[in-house]
Amino acid sequence: MVTISREVGAQTEARLRAVFQRSVISWLPGSWLFVEQDDAAERDDWIAMIRDEGQLSALCPASETAPDTAEERFAVFRVLLPNGADDSGFVGWLATRIKATTGSGLFVVCGQNRERGGIFDYYGVPEAAVAEVAAVLDRLGADHILDEALIRTVLAAIAPHVGLDTVFCFDLDGATVSAHYGGGPVATGWLVGTIDPPADPRQRPETATLRFHYLQVDLDGAVTSGDSTANLERVPDGRRRIAAT
Repeated sequence: MVTISREVGAQTEARLRAVFQRSVISWLPGSWLFVEQDDAAERDDWIAMIRDEGQLSALCPASETAPDTAEERFAVFRVLLPNGADDSGFVGWLATRIKATTGSGLFVVCGQNRERGGIFDYYGVPEAAVAEVAAVLDRLGADHILDEALIRTVLAAIAPHVGLDTVFCFDLDGATVSAHYGGGPVATGWLVGTIDPPADPRQRPETATLRFHYLQVDLDGAVTSGDSTANLERVPDGRRRIAAT
């Protein structure tokens, strides 16, 4: 249930992106809120009931309360994590991505259901942030040729500053491409540049050209930087391949 991982930052990012892409995301209908009660029997439509020094707080459908209630209302989505996956740090990772992209905080209620594969989480976000948060989740699970892609080094001979254990975590914003990378001889590295053609959410081009500047710190403390151009393509089995030119 809880795993201790020894890895550099880019490897953590790669691991958790892979966990997310194997997870099942579903939004619950309606609005939800927390209702405080002195004592109550648990109901089937409650997501959770939490006790604090004799006071009960239940996460309930908003329809249970008066329409003019002052309590904050939330939209709730459920994440069913893949059975057996190393998901250590997943909650903080997803919360940080949502906060950085949308400005919205969130709450999380966790549990376990062996019949459905293991750990699951319920996340609550303010109703006003639903559209933006849903867009973040869709992007994380999208299949653009490079956005949110994980690229692992398979031929270090053509890239002498990385190793076979180096992993790249890419992000796209129109024509701008960036990546955090690490592993192997690299403690941490960043690259930023452009992609041609630019990313278009309505299309999924099969080839593209990358031009970027990179800066990295190796495990031995050496600092390396430079410029590079690479060709990007999708291979027949659906994976992505980047080859330096």
